[in-house]
Amino acid sequence: MSRFSRLVQRVFLVVASMCVSLVVLEVGFRLARWHQLTPPRSDDDPVYHHRLDPQWRYAQHSPDFDTVATTNSLALRGPREYGPKPPGVRRVLMLGDSFVFGVGVNDADTFCARLQRALDQRGARVEIINAGVGSYSPLLHYLALRDRYLPLEPDAVVLWFDFGDLQNDFFYERNVRSGPHGELAACDPNYTDGRFDWGRYLREHSALAKYINNKLIRTIQKAQILGWRRYLLIALRGGSAKGAIANLKGRERQHTDPLHYDQLLMIRDRAYLPEIERHWQRTGRYLLMIHDLLQARGIPLVLAAYPYGVQVGPDQWAKGRTAFGFETGVTYDDPFPFDFLADFAKAHDLPFINVAPAFSAARQEPLFYDWDGHFTPAGHRIVAEALQRDPAFLRALTGR
Repeated sequence: MSRFSRLVQRVFLVVASMCVSLVVLEVGFRLARWHQLTPPRSDDDPVYHHRLDPQWRYAQHSPDFDTVATTNSLALRGPREYGPKPPGVRRVLMLGDSFVFGVGVNDADTFCARLQRALDQRGARVEIINAGVGSYSPLLHYLALRDRYLPLEPDAVVLWFDFGDLQNDFFYERNVRSGPHGELAACDPNYTDGRFDWGRYLREHSALAKYINNKLIRTIQKAQILGWRRYLLIALRGGSAKGAIANLKGRERQHTDPLHYDQLLMIRDRAYLPEIERHWQRTGRYLLMIHDLLQARGIPLVLAAYPYGVQVGPDQWAKGRTAFGFETGVTYDDPFPFDFLADFAKAHDLPFINVAPAFSAARQEPLFYDWDGHFTPAGHRIVAEALQRDPAFLRALTGR
């Protein structure tokens, strides 16, 4: 055998060995991660970024809960179907993310389902439509409302703003694809800044690539922001590097945008107001686009907000909060985030619903899951009861 032939053979063996090793590692990571809790199943979508599957049944398992979620033929939460609107029936569309969808509770326990039962018992001819989808924010709400939900002929729309929406819009805007006249046409997760994102594609379709990104690349990025010494000390104490970055102040955070790592920047501290206002220009613009879309059709928009566990009590969301940089045994009850939203709503003549006071009044019972942080069935009950007393929501129900 010639020297060249031996070299080719060796290269082939090396490449083949690497390929086999990658396949084995990929299979191993998939098997090792099969049991982990994943968000309710959603598929990448070239227009809406991601969307739920229709006629879908999902078993939700975690240390906090063991429940089942389903969707109907329109990929809306619950078994109830919505065809052409019957005469004399009012429809109220609930836009929101996983809190509205109801991660961690059965279909009958979501606040939308509870509210529907209460209205049915009173003989009210009203349909409450749960259009919650995990990680949706105003940008995606606009696209879904424009194309998928307006055909349902809602008489009123309640948009539940989540304080993590600021970060979601920040990331989703990079996936935006514009139409021929510069209008918002789509949010394609496979495109970033106008180009196909091969890195993202690999992370979404390979358990190994996702692990390398989350455990190696992102670790290096966090260590560079915090400094390796501080990062290692946090790791040795079992702390959260992401939470530490979120709590950086002054000159320490001048080299990073806090929103990039801090999903809950809006409820962190009013000292972050300059950053919040800067990013709100983006999210506020999408909210106004939704308002204009509905106003052109004579459909009122109601802005609503709910609290996170850390805003309600020291024992709410007691364990998972530390990963986000919140201290145990502390209540972060500064009303600033709700006042911020109320001022925006008032400035644009939007009704505003704030259910935080109802949560504070009932905080002796567990309203948020300890680890997961979503509403417990009791939390959903609080929202449903609060809505039945809220003047802005009652006007949306009756049209008066």
